[in-house]
Amino acid sequence: MSLISGFQIVRRRIVGMATKPGMFGVMSSKILLEFAARHNFPRLAAWLLAWQVQTVCEATVPGKPAVALTLPKSGFAEDVQNSIVRDGRFKVLRLHRKALKVIANCFFGALVDDNNYRQDDAAITARKMAYRDFMIGVCRHLIPRLELDVAMTANFSFYAEQEFAAALDHFGVPVVAMHKECMKTPGVEGFYEKTYRERKMPFRGRMITTYNEIERRIEINAGVAPADHIVATGAPRLDRFHQWRREHAGQDQSLDGRPTVLFMSFNEKTGCPVLGRRGDDRFEALDPELEKINWANLARNCHGAMIRLAQKYPQIHVIIKAKNHVLAMEALNAGLGENFEPPENLEVLVGGNSFDLIVGCDVICGINSGSLFESLAANVDVVSPHFDEAAAPLTAPYMVDLGEAAGRADSADELVTMMAEKALARPAKSRGAELSEAACLALDQWVNNSDGKAGERVSRVIMDLVEERRQKLAAKESTRTGGVQPVSG
Repeated sequence: MSLISGFQIVRRRIVGMATKPGMFGVMSSKILLEFAARHNFPRLAAWLLAWQVQTVCEATVPGKPAVALTLPKSGFAEDVQNSIVRDGRFKVLRLHRKALKVIANCFFGALVDDNNYRQDDAAITARKMAYRDFMIGVCRHLIPRLELDVAMTANFSFYAEQEFAAALDHFGVPVVAMHKECMKTPGVEGFYEKTYRERKMPFRGRMITTYNEIERRIEINAGVAPADHIVATGAPRLDRFHQWRREHAGQDQSLDGRPTVLFMSFNEKTGCPVLGRRGDDRFEALDPELEKINWANLARNCHGAMIRLAQKYPQIHVIIKAKNHVLAMEALNAGLGENFEPPENLEVLVGGNSFDLIVGCDVICGINSGSLFESLAANVDVVSPHFDEAAAPLTAPYMVDLGEAAGRADSADELVTMMAEKALARPAKSRGAELSEAACLALDQWVNNSDGKAGERVSRVIMDLVEERRQKLAAKESTRTGGVQPVSG
């Protein structure tokens, strides 16, 4: 019997949807939102959306706050928290992304998704324009109700948000895509540039921030936006790892006193070319040569290595951390095997935030994961597997290369030995405040954040847009009043 059953997966998803911030509002207003969209009642839709909006935080800096509407997604919420929330000048609001999908699906049905929004079809183009016109009507009422200055999303190409961004821009409200999908290895660069150019429309908002110059280059070459509208600010979520490292240098940071290994579970397609699609199939079939790219053996043998590590070293706490989605669960089940009974020192965790696990472990292992850069920022030892597909000429270009910033295991047996040696050396009991040159190089290349100031760079970009908008509104008001400012009282 599998460790995670199909029933458990479905149950976890239902519970997750019911407990996610804002999801109750979406579920309870879905019928009315659909009614408003299908019968062209934008004022009703605006009221329903405004009702669902929740306040994340109030501004803490004196003066008029910049009101920012965010459309949260995993990872993006952490970036927002470590940029404009920490900045203090922003009042931050959130609206569940599903609310916009409810409206968009009334216009598109199942005809479009994130990876086929660009279609040379007159009927679909007409639907896009109808959706945009409706959202312009929605924003006419929503913007003053929320007193919006700026809106933020996690990706430039979400199908339900494209025309919403265009509608906000119609009224001069800038939309910023804090684009978090930026782990583009040499193997996938060409694939994503082609996908962006042929499958996605140019960004309808005002500015895109990326984690690195690699993603910025891909987006510029694909025509996503002009070069001066795309800025490689870095990954804000790493800022708190830098801060933690500096504040806790020399202290015992271990989770529970035991030597601890953290393995970030991955599936056979992690970082490989994929095109997610709506519907039961979930993914589009690619060119046969691209379909060959996978980590099937590597994933199975890395999971197996963690089990052997726990069995061989009962004094070591081994944690296997998996994401909470179907592919991750399938990979976890396959890696652990049938009728798996974990030894007492092996813990399997699914979903949730990894911060405490990362800063509290002695060593971490994984591939193509943002957690590896978070670990480098926290000065946590990283080991990369370099065997099976990771060492094969066909698939090696699809691996994130951390260079000398990570140890390299050339076999599953060596992975077990290296992880054990590093864990038993107990680096978590006294880490240094300074990063190695190799770690800084890897952080700058992949996430443009070796200094812990990416959040400041993002906040600066967004506040510049807010101030530009306010200046335009002030100039417009001055023109309307003939240069005479209204006198209060």
